[in-house]
Amino acid sequence: MKNIGLLLDELLSAARSDPAVKAQLLATREQKDPLAAFCSTASSLGYPMDPGELIAAGEEYSCNQLKSTNGGGVTPYAYFDDLYDNFFTALSFSF
Repeated sequence: MKNIGLLLDELLSAARSDPAVKAQLLATREQKDPLAAFCSTASSLGYPMDPGELIAAGEEYSCNQLKSTNGGGVTPYAYFDDLYDNFFTALSFSF
């Protein structure tokens, strides 16, 4: 199984260091299906992923947080972590 979090970290680093990559990724937000466009662009840049993997990685992260709670999480989250939105939030805070 791919480590989507690691791929996103590497892609974020590439986007922060290369304005052309950053512009390509930001342009995906304007597409009819932004998530699919993002995954297609990321894959073409050497960071292969698809929308299902990206969504599943966020859900798995949130589920693991519940399992790590002492005694288990009593109340499940109403949502799961959105790695796609988190990526763009992190990109907007480029250092």
